[in-house]
Amino acid sequence: MAIQTFELVSPFLSIYTPSKVWKGDSSLLLGQTTNALTPGEMLQITADYGADRLADLVDANQNNDALTIVAANGTTLAQNKVPAFAFFSETGRGDIVTGGRIPLLQFGPYEADTMIFDRGADGILINEAGAALSTADIGKPVGVFAVRNYKDFASADPIQGTLMQSGLAVLSYDQIKNGAFKAGYISRISGVGTKMRVRILFGI
Repeated sequence: MAIQTFELVSPFLSIYTPSKVWKGDSSLLLGQTTNALTPGEMLQITADYGADRLADLVDANQNNDALTIVAANGTTLAQNKVPAFAFFSETGRGDIVTGGRIPLLQFGPYEADTMIFDRGADGILINEAGAALSTADIGKPVGVFAVRNYKDFASADPIQGTLMQSGLAVLSYDQIKNGAFKAGYISRISGVGTKMRVRILFGI
């Protein structure tokens, strides 16, 4: 049985879901492709009103590693100020693969459980300080970052951008102060280990 990486908690009919043209590599729409586009990834609207992953997953400012979020290292967080929205669909669906149009949960508010979240090389979900996510992190705001692939986290390389996905991470005080885009807030944490899920209240 396939892992469900993103599950809506709110009624679907209450959420506006426009369809956008996928502007990334078309092979990523195939469920078997390495680092395939995964439900729950946070996609940005392109200049021509399509959708894509973060503009540059290789840019060190895109991941939330501790060494890239302090002022001394020149972090600008410019990319993270751009709004992004959750991709919600079954990866590999025929109409998406052939038509290249993907649904985004663009407006809310709504709640959803996601696994596309910042995690360490051991696969454990982490907060803005790099510590394991816990109930103490409930209520914290989250933003959009390049995060390790939920399946191939051990092989992911945040600096080179290998096996990185557009996901969510807890925002630090400095990032919020610098105007980082807030996608929502943590409302619940469930599961254990690498199978942990984070419930996010989006759109507020």
